[in-house]
Amino acid sequence: MPPRIVKAHHLLVKTHKLSIMLSSLPPTTTVAEIKADTLSALKSDVADDALDPFAMDPPQLNIDTVDDFELCRAKRERGRPTGEYDLLVPTKTLRDSGLLGWEAIFLQARDKETGDLLPITYTLPPVIDDTEENPSRASETTGSSSNKGKRKAQEVEDEDPSKSAPQTA
Repeated sequence: MPPRIVKAHHLLVKTHKLSIMLSSLPPTTTVAEIKADTLSALKSDVADDALDPFAMDPPQLNIDTVDDFELCRAKRERGRPTGEYDLLVPTKTLRDSGLLGWEAIFLQARDKETGDLLPITYTLPPVIDDTEENPSRASETTGSSSNKGKRKAQEVEDEDPSKSAPQTA
């Protein structure tokens, strides 16, 4: 089967606990244009108060220009991230960079004094919300989906046959 052609990219740019969604990008978009869009999102008025102060601490990003950060792609081994990242070349297009249609990329800030890249700091969101009821208990009360439509015979205690059946002489 021929490889699937991606007509539009939908990228998540992630840093700390903040995710920026960039959608409907053509494959001919360069990484430099993605960096400009990311900087625009970071500097927008919406981003100032978008973070819930009770849910997380706002990231301390000292980013003023597109030269203050790089965009990276997580290296994967057997489909799982390895914790290492590849820098995306700003002159390459999304297609040439090998980015998939729905991919998460990461923002790596630069130290303003030395120009060195700082380590990527990203916290994965929890899979199970602590405030919700334990999912195993919820499935016990509502019944599991694997048993849906299947009925089990109720266990009947052994009774004395002389008591249950009427005796006729």
